[in-house]
Amino acid sequence: MPTPGTFRQPQRLDDRSDPAVLYVLSYLITRTVVGFLGILLPIAFIVGEAFYLRGSVQIRGSISAYYHTPMRDLFVAGLCVIGFLLMTYMSAQTRTWDFWLSLVAGIAVVGVAFFPTRRPGLASGAPPCGGQPVPAGCAPMQQALGETTTAVIHFTCAAVFMLSLAAIAFLFGYREKRFGINPGMALVQQICGWAIIAAIAWAVLGFIVDLTVWELTPLYVGEVVSVWAFGISWLLKGRDLRALLGLRNVPRSPRTAGELTKV
Repeated sequence: MPTPGTFRQPQRLDDRSDPAVLYVLSYLITRTVVGFLGILLPIAFIVGEAFYLRGSVQIRGSISAYYHTPMRDLFVAGLCVIGFLLMTYMSAQTRTWDFWLSLVAGIAVVGVAFFPTRRPGLASGAPPCGGQPVPAGCAPMQQALGETTTAVIHFTCAAVFMLSLAAIAFLFGYREKRFGINPGMALVQQICGWAIIAAIAWAVLGFIVDLTVWELTPLYVGEVVSVWAFGISWLLKGRDLRALLGLRNVPRSPRTAGELTKV
């Protein structure tokens, strides 16, 4: 059963001679990178594609659809960076919920990258992936497993990823509230968690009712809101940890100190 870990909390983050300080700073940098990637990737896909298409800006039906655009390399690389950071950054505390939730989220988002969604905008009667000669736009995974099977795995991984992000945000909020660290931050984390849940519900509802506004499909909106809420959750929690750990006379009970260094 996962349990809270412990960590010797440094007095101040500006004491670079303390190995514990260097560990905490590395941890906070990882959090910052993951948070910024979550916020910036949806914007980078739009801007990057506009650059490749010489000024033409087109919002795709989903973030995943950028796999089938000139942004494929950025899409795969960005998700893999997020995934591997999530899988490894808590590897020293394997007996915690934080490790397992982030591990599941990391594996799932790598699955999103390597099992692409269906090719968008296919004409009626277009040959499916898996046949010969290889149809235009088919990824090797789609050729091997078939387009439908690959898409099912893709959406399953996407759902697991987003639900894991919501669980992590709720875990942040639970700890903040339970241990009285920062009640305001607890509320923010709960809002981020519920925003992810609402975004998932909006995307699912969009498969039943047409909720498209301009070029923004419910799936695209749901994915963007989820990753932005995730990014905001991690960035604000990282900033909060930096401010708290930089103070003198911070409560030093093993349980509280351990909680401060978790996800």
